Amino acid sequence: MIKALIVLIIAIVASGPARADIELAPLRQVLSEKTREATFTLSNPSSRILDGRVSWVHLAATQTGYAPAAAEARAALSAAPYLTVSPAQFRLEPGARIDVTIKLKDGAKPPAGERRSHLLIETGAARTLIRKASGGLQADMGVGVSAPVILRGKGRGSAVISETKLLRDSEGLLLISAAIKPTGEHSAFGRLTATFAPADASAPHEVLGVRDNVAGYLDAEQRLIEIPLGFFSLGEGELTLRYEGGAEYAGRIFDERNFTIAPPK
Repeated sequence: MIKALIVLIIAIVASGPARADIELAPLRQVLSEKTREATFTLSNPSSRILDGRVSWVHLAATQTGYAPAAAEARAALSAAPYLTVSPAQFRLEPGARIDVTIKLKDGAKPPAGERRSHLLIETGAARTLIRKASGGLQADMGVGVSAPVILRGKGRGSAVISETKLLRDSEGLLLISAAIKPTGEHSAFGRLTATFAPADASAPHEVLGVRDNVAGYLDAEQRLIEIPLGFFSLGEGELTLRYEGGAEYAGRIFDERNFTIAPPK
């Protein structure tokens, strides 16, 4: 019998809580001089008791997600030195939940701009049977879930849409590719929406696709996003790509680009 230890760290970028043997919600938290405390809820939807610990992991933003932050980048990036987290360890019965609290340290003031660390929840290994065609493989599996904690000082978030392209996927269906470029002192966060207005004014506007939880972080020059449109072609009209603020930016439009679509030939 072969044994292995597998630790999975999930950097949360999809909508909804992280789901594995544990659930962590919300997707992110933002702290500031005004908002000095925030809470994550940790849940155990599994049928086993979970023992785990809470710590920080340093991840750098990339064009498509996250990567481990280089040591030299951490001094300018990390929010952890300004924060406390409790509890540091936990035990969760099946179906139970606890709150993990993040606080700005007493007397600490956020530096100008923005810093970010990722809260990491790790559980102990549990033996799991991985089935294969030739039989079974017994493994000791641990699970980890992470979510960004953002610390903000003076500044403002802004972003623009750039490098927009209309492409085709492997099946020939249209998709729109774009880059979100942060342009302020704070990161941007929201949804990217593609809509189509037919040239025929009597025809209804149509939402072609949406990508939620799109962050433009300052440590990455841009974030590349693709939205499948699900059509082989579009009729004559106008395609609009809009980056709308979410969470603390709700109700704000960061940027909007409009593209005239010629009639099919």
